[in-house]
Amino acid sequence: MGFEPPLFSISAWSTLLLALITSFIFLPAEYHPTPLFRLLVSKLAKRIYDEKSSPYYQVFSSLFLTTLIVSCITVLSVGVISFAHFPIAFELLVLFLFISNPYNNPKLKRATWLLAQNQKPVVRDILSLCLRRDTANLSETGIIKAVIEYQSLTFVRQFFVPLLFYYGFGFMVTLVYCLITTCANAYSKATPLDSKFCLASRKIVDTLEYIPLRLFCLPLLLKPNTQSFKYLSLYVRNGYNKNSCFLLSCLAGYIDKQLGGPAYYQGIRYSKTRIGSKQLPKQDAIKSAKNALVFASLFWLFIILLLEVIYAATNHF
Repeated sequence: MGFEPPLFSISAWSTLLLALITSFIFLPAEYHPTPLFRLLVSKLAKRIYDEKSSPYYQVFSSLFLTTLIVSCITVLSVGVISFAHFPIAFELLVLFLFISNPYNNPKLKRATWLLAQNQKPVVRDILSLCLRRDTANLSETGIIKAVIEYQSLTFVRQFFVPLLFYYGFGFMVTLVYCLITTCANAYSKATPLDSKFCLASRKIVDTLEYIPLRLFCLPLLLKPNTQSFKYLSLYVRNGYNKNSCFLLSCLAGYIDKQLGGPAYYQGIRYSKTRIGSKQLPKQDAIKSAKNALVFASLFWLFIILLLEVIYAATNHF
């Protein structure tokens, strides 16, 4: 008879342990294999992408490359798990390499501290190492918006959603989601954001995270007198990315600050929608946004633990 942890299920304990590991342990880039993996995927995308090719070829080549990468790594992982003495430990190790909590990133912590010291040139240089967007000409308000947008979207897409998938569907579904997300991020650095090559993989990610992202945003809508419902009706339908606009609309209503706005990527200006009130965010908005995301995470942690307790109680009677 195998060992079973007390009270909660194995999936709940594994998910909780993974959340704690990724929240408190940060692996520097020079020792982390995932940046090398992203670089290899980006190089492959650059070699395959042809801006003069037809949209159908770009979509096919993007999906083919993504399928090839995901299939190879998934099959390799299944093979290792089948022979591993401690399969859960292997699962946690692999997912630790892909799951990212931006609030555990020392570069972003340093950038936030330097911004408070009015060291904007240094902050721009640091953010250029973390963000996809061009940071050379960002104003102080632009820096604050960029930090909030990056931290909030990364927190949900690369921390909350993988943990929710791991708890609900297990290792393989979570690994596939993380691999597709990593490929999509690598493509966006190698090709224009509005290219069919980049949008093909992005569509898959948007479909997978559609429900989890909206579940995450539900607690943010509980704030009294929030303007989030108004922002959702105004900005999501015609937004540059419906999932991103949904999260930013809920967050903008919760902290009552303007988020989003035009941004430069690879020297090209993209007219992203300004979301929220006319009140521009100050430096304290970064902490307010973090508190909002932590509140939503704790809300769902409480719900999951409550369900686990109810399930354990009903099984014992």
